[in-house]
This record gives sequence, structure tokens and C-alpha cells, in this order.
Amino acid sequence: MKALLLSLVVPALAFADGASTPPAPTNSSETPVAQTAPAAPAPAAPAAPAADKKDEKKADQPQQGNAIANAVQARTPEEQAKQSGFQFAFGLDHYIGTGTFVNPEYYASLTAAPSVSATYLFHPGGVTMAASGRVIAYYEYTLPDTPNGRRFFPQDLRFGLSAPSIFKDKALTGIGLTPSIGLIIPATPESFTAGMITSLSAGLAATRSVNAGVAGSFDFRLSGGFSKGIYTRASGGIDKPNAAQVTRDTLGNAVLVCRETDGQCASNGANPNFSLSVGGNMNWRVGGNFVVYAGYSYSHTFKEALAATNDPTLPPALDSNGVQVGRGGLGNADLTRTFLGVSYQLNEHYNFDIYGYTEQSPLVRKGDAWAVRFPIGSFDNPASNNTSLVVSLGAAY
Repeated sequence: MKALLLSLVVPALAFADGASTPPAPTNSSETPVAQTAPAAPAPAAPAAPAADKKDEKKADQPQQGNAIANAVQARTPEEQAKQSGFQFAFGLDHYIGTGTFVNPEYYASLTAAPSVSATYLFHPGGVTMAASGRVIAYYEYTLPDTPNGRRFFPQDLRFGLSAPSIFKDKALTGIGLTPSIGLIIPATPESFTAGMITSLSAGLAATRSVNAGVAGSFDFRLSGGFSKGIYTRASGGIDKPNAAQVTRDTLGNAVLVCRETDGQCASNGANPNFSLSVGGNMNWRVGGNFVVYAGYSYSHTFKEALAATNDPTLPPALDSNGVQVGRGGLGNADLTRTFLGVSYQLNEHYNFDIYGYTEQSPLVRKGDAWAVRFPIGSFDNPASNNTSLVVSLGAAY
């Protein structure tokens, strides 16, 4: 049996990650905080800028997602539609951030990402359905720069349901359509702290395969989707404990210190409300066991409006109209993910991948103006680890 992770990528990742599909650990604060961003469909892709630390995300906070391992060698949705039963995929990816090569003493980043996925293909009423689930975690070998020195980052549980190539235009375009829905179940401290209940999503992917004769074959995929995060509150953070709940160290000092006027001792800001995403990827099957692939996705997240006058994340000052500063509409956040790599099928079950992966905001501030970033590689700040070289070993059964 050839690698079948696409059967996982379509249903399980088409709804995942702050958009997405396979993100990886980065240091960029431009990305949504891990676990708190609602899932947003994206293409089958893998998941600390030194220039201005204040604008960059803490290192070692991995993003939602996993590697592309096996995806490029997977069967097409049309091939999936002919299959039945359980399929399992295992991956072990290692992300090496570009900051490691800039100055390993300050910006080194080497992270492992083990993952387990399962898909069940069945045919109710003659229609092929793929139900999937995925578990993934990140572990950093290098010295973390998180406040508590944490190295291990498990991710939330992700489940999906898709209908591989439920419709195909055989007469004219040869394009097949695969709808999908997804669900995230919070299972991490980040999500519990943010007050996350779940994240729901829906997506649609259009696929087309082309046989190029001696040049091999090409698989094209274009996808888009919507996701909605459901939280118990607008902003995520650590609530201020009452006198009886204060935790103290062995010397009697309070572990968590808050000001009397604060409702929260710490906050990650507004939680994600809903996200929109679009993306595409291409696989070039050069030979029976060798594939070259590339992909790009863009997501836009609308964050919760902070309208409560006692919200701890808002300043108490008033603007010229007497309205509390910071109140009003939804906040916004943009994120792009790009990958380019090669995959080799070692045997019936195992494959080896090497690819470059970049996750960052599409714009960067330069002086008083904004500049568009080149989508592949964090050339404006390689020390940020927004770009990683990924080595992946995958297995499918």
C-alpha cells in the first residue's frame, strides 16, 4: 500500500490550524498563539525575529500542524474514493530554524514533531466518506526562550470528515471537488487558558491530475475554507486568583502577582473569532518513487471585539469621543505559509522528505511604511526562525 496521508490531510487538515494545514514551530509573534487560533482550511502543506523582539512571537511556541510527510505520495481523491477501511500514518519531523545558522548561541532552534493520524474510509449510500483524527506534539531540543523554559508542546485533538472527489467533471475539465468539515477539541494548557470550547470549520478543495507522459504526472489542488472559534470569553489569559487561591513558593512568595485593578494577571489578547483561508499546492511525480512539491496558503483571522469596559486587556484612557481606547470592531491578523521540497518513497510503507517551510505575516514594517515579504524564506530577518528546513520520515499502513 502506498502512503495515504492525503486521506488525512484533506479531512483532518483542511480544517486545521490557525489556518491550517501543517504549520511548524516558529518564533514569529505574527502567527496566532498556538492552540488558540481557530482552524482554517488550507492546502496539504507541512506546521524570533531578532530585528524587533517586541513584535515577534516567543520562540518555541509551535504552531498547529504537522509535516507533509506522505501527502505528496498519497493517492488522489479519485483513488481514495475506491478504498475502504482503516489507514494509519505516522510521522517524525525535525525542524531546523534558519536562526540556527545565523547565530546558534542566541537563535538556535531544533524541534521534533512526532504525529499519529488515522482515517476510516466508508461508503454510505454509495458515497465515499473519510473520517479522520490526528494527534501531534512538538519538542524542542535547543534551549527554549519561553518564560518557564518549557520544551514540550502537545497540540489539540483534531477530527475531520470529508467526501473525496464527491463530484468530478469528467466531460470537460477533469476537476474533482472534495468538501470537508472539521472539529478541534481543546486538550492543552494554552486552549484551557484561552477558554476555548471548540473550533468548527468547513472547506472545499478542487483537484486535477494531469499525465505528462515521459515527464511524469502532476497533481494540482486549490482549496478554501472558513473556521469559527468558540470561546467562553473574548480574551485569553490567567484570571486573577482570590486570596484563598493564591499559590505560593517555598519562601511564601506569591507565584502569580497581579495589580489590584486587574481582572487578569496575564493575557494573550483577543481570542480568534473566525478565519478565512485560501491556498494551493502542486505535486510533480517525476518517477514512481520521487516527487517534487510546492504550496502556498494565506489566512486572515478576525479576532474577538473587546468591548467590555472592565476588560483587562484594554487601557482605561478615553479617546476624543469619550469611548474607551481599544474598543470597537474585530482585530485582524494575516498569515502565509509556503513550502517547497522533495519526497522519496523508500518502500511500500515508508517515505523520506526534505523541504523548506516558511510561516510569517505577508507584510513587514520598514520605517513608516509596510513592505510585502517574499513568500519563500524569511530574508528580511532569518534569525526569526520563520523559515525552517524540515527533515521528515513518514510511514503509512
